Amino acid sequence: MYEAKAASTAETSLAHFKASNLQRHFSSLHANIDQEFPKGTELRKYELATLKSQAEKQIQFFQKFTKRSETITLASYQLAWNIARAKKPYNEGEFVKKCLSDVVEILSPENDKLKRMVSDVQLSRHTVEHRISDINTAIESQLHSDLQACEYFSVALDESCDIQDKPQLAIFARSVSNDCVIKEELLDIVPLKDRTRGIDVKETMMAAFEKANLPITKLTAIATDGAPAMMGSVNGLVGLCKADQTIPDFWNFHCIIHMEQLVSKSLNLDNVMKPVMEIGNYIRTHALNHRQFKNLIAELDQGLPGDLPLHCTVRWLSKGRVLSRFFELLDAVKLFMEKKDKDYPELSDLKWIMDLAFLVDMLCHLDRLNLTLQGKLKMLPDLVQSVFAFVNKLKLFKTHIQKGDLTHFPTLLKASGQVASAALSKQRARYATLIENLHESFVTRFHDLQLKRPQITFLVDPFNAETGCLKVPLVTDGAAAELEMIDLCEEDQLKPALREGTIEFWKSVPMEKYPNVKRAALKILSMFGSTYVCESVFSTLKHVKSKHRSVLTDTHVKELLRVTTTEYKPDLKRIVQGKECQKSH
Repeated sequence: MYEAKAASTAETSLAHFKASNLQRHFSSLHANIDQEFPKGTELRKYELATLKSQAEKQIQFFQKFTKRSETITLASYQLAWNIARAKKPYNEGEFVKKCLSDVVEILSPENDKLKRMVSDVQLSRHTVEHRISDINTAIESQLHSDLQACEYFSVALDESCDIQDKPQLAIFARSVSNDCVIKEELLDIVPLKDRTRGIDVKETMMAAFEKANLPITKLTAIATDGAPAMMGSVNGLVGLCKADQTIPDFWNFHCIIHMEQLVSKSLNLDNVMKPVMEIGNYIRTHALNHRQFKNLIAELDQGLPGDLPLHCTVRWLSKGRVLSRFFELLDAVKLFMEKKDKDYPELSDLKWIMDLAFLVDMLCHLDRLNLTLQGKLKMLPDLVQSVFAFVNKLKLFKTHIQKGDLTHFPTLLKASGQVASAALSKQRARYATLIENLHESFVTRFHDLQLKRPQITFLVDPFNAETGCLKVPLVTDGAAAELEMIDLCEEDQLKPALREGTIEFWKSVPMEKYPNVKRAALKILSMFGSTYVCESVFSTLKHVKSKHRSVLTDTHVKELLRVTTTEYKPDLKRIVQGKECQKSH
């Protein structure tokens, strides 16, 4: 033992700690050790204790240094994670480090140790870039593992162009585990180099599946927008997938939110929208006009909104907000246009004002529906229930407006105060017709969803569902599923669990006893009903790949979007353990 310790304190090192190497080392470098420190003497024992103490101090020093380096590196990863989540550029790390140094200098100027640690944190632009790449790799690995282990999954796809007019295809995966844990994560975002045909989208999607090693047999549904390249029955993504024998039978959904937006366009009142858009553009697109209009509102001092927003077609709620604000500022707009000698007789036409008020109220109802449909982790039955509840509301609106009851139309009620009863009756009949047309558009557009509704609502109300409601592809053995449905309806022990929520109920349903019914429920839980998550990531893309960061590589864009949108919490300590930790230079 003594010889080994002595060897460890020498200025040379051994390649391998074999007995022959140790003997040669001891003979050549410590030949006089027995003369200087005879065996069995107190001097030899004292020297041995001293050497051991020195070795232990050396080990403790390196352990302390390693722990400090790991702590500093962990802080670097945490800050890189925060920078990516906040959609900030890579060089933001240097700014953060400067802020930390200034804070420490003010709060604890005498703490030199803390100052050194802050100074040693690695936050250069390239370091933050590498940290985010490491975090993305860990998250991607976890995502692939979860998808491979899940019971079923569906995908939502949408395509949009970035600031460089490069089409980016976003692919989200929604998975459900055996214990009903639902996850929605960005599987991949891929630039389509040339064309955006159905075959291009399908090949990109299949490449993403192959990269993640996904079991294609677990695919239950595909949700897309309504573009022909996506929904085409022959050359679109859906048509090509249904013709592919390697892909199992699946449900396809045209995004419910997109369909709601398309239906809302049938509420055709161009005689209202055209003047509103013209006036809004005249005020907002000229700096002088905009300033003068805002000053006019301030002079009126009537508690009015401070400005008139611009209409943006691609924003779902833009039209309703513009019209609502326009109605609130109607008097100010009228006064301003008169000062500018712009003739818009509609602003004084009571019938036109009633049309504006009616459109404001209807778009308010439609916007509430739209907001209800938005959000992550929405279950398909909830989306369906919201849509068809609104369809029934339209019947109520029509009946009320025919009777002259404007309870659900507060803006129209306010605008109709000065209108003669005969003219008001004629306008109400016209509005009832518009509501009827909107109702018919909803029924037509959502006809396919109505056909699937008995199977979808089975998830939230299995005890009142029809025995034979479950069909292919939800079940492979319809006859066995019918028998299980009958048994389930008589399972009194499970009925209280339904009051705790849909997810909790299906967690308690045993797979061994109800395999077909349980698998049908898991398939519905795994399905996307909209492409909201894709639209959301495209909004994030505008921040991540802006005009100030337009040269980001495709790999960096994907990493940043995944880290920004993920619900996973990366194990930063585990990532640091696999790294060689160094301080900032």
